[in-house]
Parts: sequence; C-alpha cells; structure tokens
Amino acid sequence: MSKSPVIDHEWLGCKFFAKPYAKYLLDGIEVPHTKISIPLSISKIDGDRLWVGEAWINKDEVIPVADAAAFYTEYLRKHPGDAWGYHSRGHAWDAIGNCDNAITDYTKAIRLDPDYAIAYFNRGNVWADKGEFDKAIRDFNEAIRLNPEYVRAFFNRGAIWQEMDELDKAIKDYTEVVRLDPEDAVAYNNRGVLWYYKGEADKAIKDYSKAIWLDPQFVYAYSNRGLIGYYFKGEYYNAINDYTEAIRLDPQNLIVCNMLSWILATCPDAEFRDGGQAVVLAQQACELSEWKDADSLDTLAAAYAEAGDFAQAVKYQERCLEQLDEDVDKDEYTERLKLYHAGKPFHENGPGATLG
Repeated sequence: MSKSPVIDHEWLGCKFFAKPYAKYLLDGIEVPHTKISIPLSISKIDGDRLWVGEAWINKDEVIPVADAAAFYTEYLRKHPGDAWGYHSRGHAWDAIGNCDNAITDYTKAIRLDPDYAIAYFNRGNVWADKGEFDKAIRDFNEAIRLNPEYVRAFFNRGAIWQEMDELDKAIKDYTEVVRLDPEDAVAYNNRGVLWYYKGEADKAIKDYSKAIWLDPQFVYAYSNRGLIGYYFKGEYYNAINDYTEAIRLDPQNLIVCNMLSWILATCPDAEFRDGGQAVVLAQQACELSEWKDADSLDTLAAAYAEAGDFAQAVKYQERCLEQLDEDVDKDEYTERLKLYHAGKPFHENGPGATLG
C-alpha cells in the first residue's frame, strides 16, 4: 500500500481491501470470506488488528481503496492465472464506480474458477446496480447453488425479487436468511414490508417487532411498525409511540419527523391530533430538507391547518405545489389547498388511508 495509516483516526471508518492470503479471524478461528463485506470498513482497533464487522484482520494485510486496482494489477502481472486476483481487482473497480471493468474481471475470475461462488455473488451485485436484474438473479442463483448457505446471496436475491415485485419469492429468500442467520434484523424488517404489501399486517408487526428486539436502535423498524403495522390498522396510540421512539433515536431523520407530524396533524381520530407538535416536527423536517422537499411542505401546511393558522397553511401548500415534480398528480394537493382557503383542516378518512 502507498501510505499506511499510523493513528486510529486514519483507520476508523476508512475503506480497505485485503492483500493476497489475508485471513479473517474470530477467536482464533478463520472466518470465510463470503461472510465479510468488501470493501472492508474499520470500526475498531486492537493493536495491529482491525475489526471489519465479522472478524479481525491485521493492519499489514489491507490496502486502501484508492490503491487497490493498481495493487491487484501488479499482482496479476506476476500471477496471470490467479482467479482471486481478478476477483479482487473487479471488486476494486466496483468500489470506484467502474462497473464495466468490474464485470470483465469477475467474468475472468469465473472462467478461471467456475466454482468461485463469491465472484458470481459480486458480479450479481454489479448487474443489479446496472438495473439488469435478470442477470443479477442468474448470478445469485449460481452463487447459492455453489454455496447453499450463502446468506448474503439469499438476502441480495430477495432484495432483487422485491424490486421486481416478486413478493412470494422475496419472502422465501428472506425466510431463508433468517433461518441461516436468526440475528439478521434487516431481513426481518424487509420481510415485514413484504407481508404488509400482501395484506398480512399481523405478520408484518411480528417481523418488525423481532427486528427491534434484535436491534433496539433500528430506527426504520420502529418507523415501519408504526406506519404499516399500526397506523394503517387504526392503532394510532401504538403508531405514535413507535414514531416517538424513532425520533428519540434519530432526531435528525427527515422521513420520521415528517411522518409523525403528518399523523399528529391528520389522524382520523381527533384524540390523537396535536397541531402544535405537528408544526414543530414539520418545521424540523423542512429545515432538514433545506425547504426543498414538497412532501415536508405539504405536511407543514396540514400541521398549520390543524393548529388553526390557515394563512400559513395556504402559504406552505402553495409552496408545496410549486416544488412538486411535473409528473406528480397534483389533484390531492390542490384539494387540500381548497380546504385551507375555506378555513378547514385536512384529516385522513380512517384505517387504511395512506400518508401524504
């Protein structure tokens, strides 16, 4: 490597690749490369050891991302038939956004070693980044055929199925993920979203709750449980509690601030509406978006209307309409503006309504 970091702050949070024959160790036992996310991200240091999420690696076994492609090119000059070298350089190209070179190198690695599961997996990720989902699925299929317990391949294939609206296939893959890794909170959260899309709210709540139990800091699991687990079922008290906890965990989260404000401003049940608090949260969401997010402005208008300040409601609803993308249907936003001009707040109709 061209410059070895020598103090902690030059390692922590930085991205690296591994040198040839580097080992990942946990309690003295080698961890398979398929369990390690690349590029390596350093989260803690113990002497000469670096923690990379699942295991330790030595400082002298890593290369900074900026130097990685050149390092592996020199390695391949000396070892032209080494599949690992092509695979590693492919990963280095991918890390700097050169998808075409990455695919070329992953393909060379696979030709040299047709049983190279992680090369199929990583090439699948690049195909997915390029929006070529069918090719991504084929590569993930092959990675799983070669390694039937390849958790990350199941997870990423599930995400692609979800993107393709193949909900049953996505649920099946996330279910396999949690079977193989029962502590994967993200997989439970993602499966919860899919259960909701299928109209299975109780199963969604169960999965979000499991994700929260596994990771009590998981902001989006609280947000998802609050919205599509509770709010859409009419369980407004539980929904507000979940959003309140999400904001406590991440008070700078624009989406969470905006959603809780909308609930407090427009909830079908008057018992749970609070226009003053809705205004505070909507203003925070607008500030976080630098007043450039139409949905946050829409929420702020609804909050002011609920608080009885219709002049402000009209002002911000007009700003919302000005900032909406051209392809957005403006009818519902215009209808709300008419309400505010008439001195009336906007309230959702009841359970099953969608947030604005």
